[in-house]
Amino acid sequence: MRPVEKKRRTETIAFRLDGVMIEKLRNEAEHKDISLNTLVSHIFKQHIDWHSNAAKAGFLTVRKSLITELLKLVSEEQLAEIAEHVAKKGTRDFVLMLRNEYNITSALDVIETWIRIAGYPYRHDVNYTKHSYAIHHDMGKKWSVYLKEQYESLFEDFGLKRVDFTMTDTMLSFAVDTEDIA
Repeated sequence: MRPVEKKRRTETIAFRLDGVMIEKLRNEAEHKDISLNTLVSHIFKQHIDWHSNAAKAGFLTVRKSLITELLKLVSEEQLAEIAEHVAKKGTRDFVLMLRNEYNITSALDVIETWIRIAGYPYRHDVNYTKHSYAIHHDMGKKWSVYLKEQYESLFEDFGLKRVDFTMTDTMLSFAVDTEDIA
């Protein structure tokens, strides 16, 4: 659940698309029980929020099975070190590349966008300044360790020390209170 955003002005625009592509889009919209217009708006938003800059910022698309097999080769301690190194080395630049600002709001937005792009079922609840996330990744405990270390390093960068994480083999959940930022 995202914070309430101001209503933005919309425009009507026409595109010429291949008939087969349009039919596939209509089928997907129907499957998701949303309008074709809503689906296309989501596609454009994903492009702007992620796809147009993620590769420039160093993100690659890899298969889930590759990650899970590689995770078997390292210990949880090694993985925690790698995650911290990766987070400290490039997270700030990555968030800046995708959102053009580096603050807790933009960082949480990048996290949530990545979760959606990755296709993980998740929940994000907001209660005033407290954001609670539950990410169902189904990739094993080591993936939970990796994500926890990544996010923990990011939150420490904003001065957040009291972040509650819960890890399982299939899920990572955490709660962040943005009011705690110094």
